Amino acid sequence: MMGKARYVAAAACAALLAAGAGACGTSVSVVTEGAAQGPTIAIGVAADQPGLGYLHGGEYSGFDIDVAKYVAKTLGYAEKQIVFKQLSPAMRASALTDGTVDMVVDSFSMDGTHDGEADVAGPYLTVREALLIRSDSASEITGTDSLSDKTVCAVAGSAADDNIRNRTKNTRTTVAERDTYPQCMTALMIGEADAVAADDAIAAGLASNNTGDRLKIVDVPDTTWSYGIAVKSGQDELVGQIDAALRAMVKDGSWQKAAADMGKSIGYTPDASMNPPKATAKAPSSGASAASEK
Repeated sequence: MMGKARYVAAAACAALLAAGAGACGTSVSVVTEGAAQGPTIAIGVAADQPGLGYLHGGEYSGFDIDVAKYVAKTLGYAEKQIVFKQLSPAMRASALTDGTVDMVVDSFSMDGTHDGEADVAGPYLTVREALLIRSDSASEITGTDSLSDKTVCAVAGSAADDNIRNRTKNTRTTVAERDTYPQCMTALMIGEADAVAADDAIAAGLASNNTGDRLKIVDVPDTTWSYGIAVKSGQDELVGQIDAALRAMVKDGSWQKAAADMGKSIGYTPDASMNPPKATAKAPSSGASAASEK
């Protein structure tokens, strides 16, 4: 958690950002947990989402990681003070509540479901609903309206989990929960599931991690949701500081660079009609339904 001196530095930095100054603080990178000297910031991230939050060879990479690094930097944290902690979607809110992490940068939907548990700054990315299917099912599954008598795997606690349940509650669709995306991918590839519920960014990353043309992404264009950075409830000042950092990230081009890097990594480009979103801590939803976090 932030020490008093570090908190003062963060507040001063946020004031500079609000005034239009560039990013302040020092560069940050992933460090071995427990190796930091002095006050640290623990950031909950995904480790199984290529292009967003991915752990490989002991190093984290992806768009969410770039956003987390930038925000930590502008809050005044140095390299050795950053501690990334891997979280599954179902663990995110409780990890904030019990103090395991200080913030979460891991596809956390801005829908108000966690009011009282978490405050959410942002948004930093707006995505569309999507399904990931096997290519040999492309003629059968063309959208969420063709999932009757099908099994859809969804990661417990994810935005896509609740959304696919809402969409298919009056159909003969079976929603099978797993704890992680790799578990859902295994279910898809061995035939236990016919589709994986996700958003278009996560789906692109999962597809890129599989060779050949065995997978196909089915877009659901009428439903979007926005992702923000979650902190423990009651930290209005910190939310404002994070919002200022996210606006600065767009203004100085760092957001655009991170998005371009994501494109090179997994072939996904955020929809320019919705991105980069303006960080206001209030994200609009559109389409048939707003996604939710459990």
